Amino acid sequence: MQKQKVELGFGAMRLPSDAAECKKMFARFLESGYDYFDTAYVYGGSEAMIKKGLTSVYPRSKYRLANKLPVWMLHEYSDCNKYFKESLSRCGVDYFDAYLMHSMNAGSEKKARLIGAYEWAAEAKRKGLCKQVGLSFHDSPAVLDDMLESHPEMDFVQLQLNYMDVLRGQGDELLRIANRHKVPIIVMEPLRGGSLAKLPQAAEDILRAADPSSTPAVWGNRYAASLEGVYMVLSGLSTMAQTEENIRTFLNFMPMTEKEYDVLFAALIEMSKVSGIPCTACKYCHAECPKNIDIAACFSLFNEGKRGHATWHRNMMYEGIPEGCRAEDCDECGKCVQRCTQGINIPAELKIVAAEMKNK
Repeated sequence: MQKQKVELGFGAMRLPSDAAECKKMFARFLESGYDYFDTAYVYGGSEAMIKKGLTSVYPRSKYRLANKLPVWMLHEYSDCNKYFKESLSRCGVDYFDAYLMHSMNAGSEKKARLIGAYEWAAEAKRKGLCKQVGLSFHDSPAVLDDMLESHPEMDFVQLQLNYMDVLRGQGDELLRIANRHKVPIIVMEPLRGGSLAKLPQAAEDILRAADPSSTPAVWGNRYAASLEGVYMVLSGLSTMAQTEENIRTFLNFMPMTEKEYDVLFAALIEMSKVSGIPCTACKYCHAECPKNIDIAACFSLFNEGKRGHATWHRNMMYEGIPEGCRAEDCDECGKCVQRCTQGINIPAELKIVAAEMKNK
């Protein structure tokens, strides 16, 4: 059981488009005593929002800012500096508190070694351009073990850990390996892209019965924060309500009890009865799609239907996706698959979504 309080980090992947609302959320987060913000070069518009609502408003000492190097976009050593400087400019800062190798897997690891990205990062840290260097990881336990063995200089590792991935996936092994290497852990996707905040009714009823005052999101965040070796949980925030709920959860953090673990497992059994697409809405695949298919929205709406949410609402939202960008518009080129952090066969799943929506 985790005995120390875990930090809450502000994940800036899914910010609202309203700059004024972002500014209020940033202010509330800082006011609560938390100060760590996480963005990335590929989080469309996020860096600009960070600059507008955070870095241009507060002194540099008031916040910590993390950013990421898009390793899959690199072609040569000089590209590291190019993307780094561009992110500094976009964010309006002259250094990052943490800089991560983004979305690392076996392929990007090979590229990073070939180009010299690790050496570049070490030099950036030596010069004070970033205070810490870490890995943002999406691959198998064996690949993680190799990376941590090869790069003991990493200050931390960022892992997708939530009760679905740990209890039913490879998250438990990833956690074990990180702890064996004694590398501090930051959790990303504690709610699996929001899917653990909107559960099938039967699963939600189990959680509500155990604690009527809590929500599925609180259960998910508390689980992630209770894992061994975790010192921070990054929660992607899109609304002020989410910001307030997360602040309450972490300021009053209580580790999970054995009885609560049993409750979560019972809820997970109910969830396993509902088939869905394990998309976390990271949208990395979107940048690869030549037809601009709104893949994340298509999958999210499909999952809504599978979880028992109102069909009329799902259909209305699907019709709101621009023509030419829906599931049925996919030409199955497969370019998206290489960027999926969850290993989803995206074209195949889009065909299923298209068939479902055709028969709505």
